Amino acid sequence: MKPRQQLAVDLGAKIPGSKVGVDFGHGCLMIDNRIFAFTRSDESAALKLPEARIAALIADDSEMQHLTMGKRTMREWIVVPNIVAPVNRDLLLEAKAYVASLPEEKRRRPAKKLSKETIQRAAKKATKPR
Repeated sequence: MKPRQQLAVDLGAKIPGSKVGVDFGHGCLMIDNRIFAFTRSDESAALKLPEARIAALIADDSEMQHLTMGKRTMREWIVVPNIVAPVNRDLLLEAKAYVASLPEEKRRRPAKKLSKETIQRAAKKATKPR
């Protein structure tokens, strides 16, 4: 087991109602099969929180920052250094509560190929004078 996965196991034991999993090699903490935190190789963790809360945390603590993946800055994810510090347990609980409060996402079905008749009907409607 990698150290960051072990870190997730240790954190999961401290957060009641959370499950521990592995996603892309990271140890993840989940609620209702949705990730609310994942550990990183430097003993930090990324937590999912509302944008406004993240802005307040970054303003208060210069060590916290938005999670950046490649060139993209994730607006609802923050990197918390030294996640094992006792003061960060409340942030983990807050992230868990936030993700649990989010509505369940519905997967969209893939678009169906349109028949020639459907395309022709749509073209007639578009050119029809109003």
